[in-house]
Parts: sequence; C-alpha cells; structure tokens
Amino acid sequence: MKAAVLKSWLNVELEDIPVPVPNENEALIKVKLAGVCGSDINVYRGGHMTATVPRVLCHEILGTIETLPAGYDGPFHVGQRVLMNPVTSCGECAACKRGLYNVCENLKLHGIHNDGGFAEYTKINVERLVAIDDDFPDEVAILGEPFANGVHVMHRTDLQPGDTVYISGGATVGLYIAIFAKAYGASRVIVSEINEPRRQLAASLGLETINPLETDPMDKMREVTGGGGYDVVYDASGAEVCVLQMTDLCRCGGKMMSLSHSGSPFKFMLGKVSFKEITVIGNRLYSQEEFEAGVRFLEDNWKEMHLDRMVTDRLGLSEIKTALDMMLTGKNLCKIIIDPTK
Repeated sequence: MKAAVLKSWLNVELEDIPVPVPNENEALIKVKLAGVCGSDINVYRGGHMTATVPRVLCHEILGTIETLPAGYDGPFHVGQRVLMNPVTSCGECAACKRGLYNVCENLKLHGIHNDGGFAEYTKINVERLVAIDDDFPDEVAILGEPFANGVHVMHRTDLQPGDTVYISGGATVGLYIAIFAKAYGASRVIVSEINEPRRQLAASLGLETINPLETDPMDKMREVTGGGGYDVVYDASGAEVCVLQMTDLCRCGGKMMSLSHSGSPFKFMLGKVSFKEITVIGNRLYSQEEFEAGVRFLEDNWKEMHLDRMVTDRLGLSEIKTALDMMLTGKNLCKIIIDPTK
C-alpha cells in the first residue's frame, strides 16, 4: 500500500509498505480521509516529547471497515464507515487504575507511537471505533477527533454558564474551543487571531474576534470584564507571547489552559499564578465516552453552525509534503484533509 513515512525529522517520503496485519482484537480500516493536526507538525519537526521515527503520521482518521476479528459478533460490520479513537491505554498502570486512560503511563497514540492514517490502510482495536450516521458527510465527519478534544477541554476546565472566555489562536483548535464554550453557555467568547483570513473564518462562524496586532488584548479584556479578567483563558497558538500573557488576562481565582503539547521551554513567572490564585489546568486527549460525545455533537450541530467551513484545504496523499509544510508555516486556513486515494 502507499503510505507517507516520516523517515527522519522534516523528511517524509511516499513509499510502498505492507498492509498492516490486525491482531486478534483489531479491525483493518481502509482510510477514506485523514486530518492534519498540529500534533503531526510537532512530530514532523522533531518537537514531540515521545515520538520516534520511522513513523506513518496521523491520528484523525475516517475510514471503512475492511476486516473484523475472527468470530466478532459486535455492533460493527464490514464496509461500515467509522471514526477511530486513536488512543490505546494499557489498563494496568497507576493512571489507568484511577480511570485516567487518556494519560496512561504506557499510552500509545496512532500516528505518533503506532503507524497512523497517512496511508491507504491502518488498524485499530475494534473497541476504539465509532460508527457515524449514513447522512453525515465525510468532509465534516473527519472533524470528529478534534471535537472529541473539545468535549474533554470543557470537562477539564469545568466551564460554567455565564463565564467569560479568551482564546489565543483561531485555527482548528481555537475554533472548536470557542464553539464548545458558546454551546456550554459562556457569556462572551473572544478569539484572538493575527492571521486575517483565519480571523474572518472565525467571524463567519458567529464568533467574536480580535486581531491582537490591531486591538490590544488587555484593552479588550478591560472592555469585556471591566478590568477583572476573564474567567477562563485558553492558549491554542503555542506562541510564547500568548502563553506568557495568559496570567495577565485571567481573573483572580480564574482558570487557564495551554493546548500546546510542545516540549519547548518558556520562561514563566509563576508568581503571577500564585498572587492571583489562578488554576493552571493540563489537558491531553479524551476518554472513549468523550470521543463519542464529540462526534455526536458534530453530527447534531454541523449544519446549523456551518461547521463544514472548518475544512478549508483538501489534498491527496501525494501532496503530503505540501500539507505538512503549509501547517508548519501557518499557510493553511483551518483544517487540511488528506485523501489517500490521490
């Protein structure tokens, strides 16, 4: 089969490799669409803390079931369209025993620790599959994995109706946080984005936006909150200046979360957290239940919220270098999807 193999950092090659052979509890999946994520770029440039090469990237995968385990009598059938929860947990470590499967000490993630979806076929434990409705378009359903993250982010920050929210970064991650924050009842949600086409896309989805090169985020905070600060501040940009500004934008007793999984160190003034008693919240992946909830939210709301607009770039597997470089340089508008048949 054809697959895009990351041979070394910043070096991906289209190769013929064997079709994966499923283990006894795994399904073989024929990939229909694969989404490009910021995590893929962390791996691509060598910035991910646990990734190894060679590796087939991609954990956002929509496909059809090619084979099921021998003797399988569950709810899935061959030919069915499915999304894949790419998280594999050991079930035995201290984290798993506490029910924290998404931060398993031996966690394996498709496209980072196991070969992923930038290929014609992949495999996954059948228990990690999620069926999708027949009338759910492929090019919207592929957003299911990012929206699973959105559910987990809301749970982690315990966002409350009436909260004020500030989000640095208006690409895919920032958009799904803003969409969920509004759905969970936030009174004001401000998306800050310097890329003007991205800011305009966010605005077209009914989101309140600023360009921080034109509007000082601190001035906007004072206008929205009267100077007290936002209840919840998210960074979806990974930019040092945005991360360091979070404490200034957050209210006393508020909450802040960075969505970046980069291993790059920043100098951070911890005293501001202490003086304002800000709660700093970590975030990683999601549970199976949250994955399914994210997919159902997308199924139920994509038409009314025009969420199909989030898929802005469509490329073939033969164009994988172009796709990764677009993400690396910020030239993509929002979500890039890869068709492995092209």
